Amino acid sequence: MAAATGTYDKLDKSFKIAARFILTAVSRKDVNDAFPSFTDAQRELLHRLFIYVLKSLHRNIVEEFRNFCDEIKIATALDKIDQFVEEQTLDVLSSDKTSIEDIKESTSKKKKDEIELLKGLLEKTQESNNAMKARIEHMKQEEDLNDTRKSSKRRISMIQEIFSRS
Repeated sequence: MAAATGTYDKLDKSFKIAARFILTAVSRKDVNDAFPSFTDAQRELLHRLFIYVLKSLHRNIVEEFRNFCDEIKIATALDKIDQFVEEQTLDVLSSDKTSIEDIKESTSKKKKDEIELLKGLLEKTQESNNAMKARIEHMKQEEDLNDTRKSSKRRISMIQEIFSRS
């Protein structure tokens, strides 16, 4: 595997530590307690064999992990991610991107609020127009009523004139 730095090294180191804790060696006392019917020589041999198996298993797991990482090119991917993160950290405008998003959100909210305000004003204006139309209609009705009264008065006057001549 190519010498990778940064995040991959941390990943590799963490994996080795985790594998080591999982595959902890067993003490001689643990072997003696687990196999009391065996002779001391057999238990010693069993303990050495167990340690050898654990070390081999650990080596194999670490090797498989590295092969898998090589196969999927994890070191290259993590290097690119590290580089991208570093570029973003150094990029002055990247910190402004959040501000631009905030401005965009704020502007959008203000526009929505203004639209709501204008809708409210439009409703009030429509209500006012409806009230004026109702008044005008009422005035027209009164005017029509006055015209009817005048007309009725003239007729009454004409009828009175006719009756007074007779």
